[in-house]
Amino acid sequence: MTDAGIQPPSSGLIAMRVRAEFGGVDEFTNAMERSLARGGERGATLVAVLDRGDLAIHIPREDGPCWNCVPLVHWHRGEPVDAQAWAPANAILERLERYR
Repeated sequence: MTDAGIQPPSSGLIAMRVRAEFGGVDEFTNAMERSLARGGERGATLVAVLDRGDLAIHIPREDGPCWNCVPLVHWHRGEPVDAQAWAPANAILERLERYR
């Protein structure tokens, strides 16, 4: 885990998709750290973009409205996101994949 509290998922569909979308654990962690720095107190959210089937990082009030997206995990700088936070995100992603 990094100092930002980011612990990437280690199993499930969400782990596979994070690695596929971001190029690996280190790249995902770096992208989240940069997004948290930009988001400041607002934090950053990993979202599933419904019309494209992609995962993306959304920064509230900076990236504009997040239409057609489903929030999966939200971070605030310094707050840890661990395996327990990834479980609901994995379940949501599995349901979304069924309907794609």
